[in-house]
Amino acid sequence: MTMLDQGSNGASPERRGGRPKARELVMRTLYEAEITGDDAQEILSLAFGRLRVTEDGRAYAEDLLSNARRHRRKIDGTITRHLENWEIGRLGTIERAILRLAVAEIIYLRETPVQVILDEALRLGHRYGAEGASKLINGVLDPIAREERKKGLSAR
Repeated sequence: MTMLDQGSNGASPERRGGRPKARELVMRTLYEAEITGDDAQEILSLAFGRLRVTEDGRAYAEDLLSNARRHRRKIDGTITRHLENWEIGRLGTIERAILRLAVAEIIYLRETPVQVILDEALRLGHRYGAEGASKLINGVLDPIAREERKKGLSAR
């Protein structure tokens, strides 16, 4: 059984199939692709065949995965700048996947409020990450979110 085969956590059908589910699927996809070397888009497509995901959830997952893959160097550079005395390669694979998807969403999918992105990343960290993962995730994402928020305000 892969991570993508695991069941839901009893959330409402809307929550299970919408954007929170999309984030979870992208995190699982990034994780599985890094572990197996398989194509991430193919992994996500197979997950859509096994799991109930709303149309909005599917579109959001595809957009999020596309941005996470297309801009991986910039995303990894952003994460690395905010790791104190640490290297991105030393992070756990789950934590790396959560950070990559959250940074992709913060930078490239700006319609979602930053607080929602942070809350969802912390939820994923609590559910899937190692002990203390949420502290790490919050410590890296919070300054990135503040920087991006400032950029967005100055662009207006």
